[in-house]
Amino acid sequence: MNKYPLLIITLLSLVILASGCVSNNNLNQTKTYSQNGIYFVYNGTWEIANTSSTNAVTGVGDPNTVNSQTHEPNTFVIIQKPNVTMNTDLQMAYTQNYATFFNNTSNMPISEANITLNNNTALENTYITTSNGAQSEMMAVWVSQNGQIYVILCGAPPNNFENQQKNFNIIINSFKLQ
Repeated sequence: MNKYPLLIITLLSLVILASGCVSNNNLNQTKTYSQNGIYFVYNGTWEIANTSSTNAVTGVGDPNTVNSQTHEPNTFVIIQKPNVTMNTDLQMAYTQNYATFFNNTSNMPISEANITLNNNTALENTYITTSNGAQSEMMAVWVSQNGQIYVILCGAPPNNFENQQKNFNIIINSFKLQ
């Protein structure tokens, strides 16, 4: 009789240990975007998103976060090519963009940083924005490559932004002009 409890505990332990070995192969899979003169890698579960964003080249988003009313993902990355002339100074374009941006009470700055992206100086601006009653945390990475300025705009609900940082970094760190 005393063998049964030991056998049950052993079997339960094996089941628990075996379940820890099961993994979701999609977690580490990626896809590649290579069109419109740009290249980047993104999360394998994300999809190309239709974007109406100003100056958008392309966008990708998490289909599991699509808003039922707007039909747009709440977690996304949009690649923009600002309407500035070729060889415009990156710092000047960035400063002009944000000169009045934060005058709008719908936009709250969080942080700014200078970073390096593919051996190029890049400017990072993180902020909270409110649109149609919904808040999003945004991170805009401004980079100039070959005289062209691009903005990698990452967004997610504030309570999920930190969790998405890995997905954003995959795109940011792989971004290149072709």
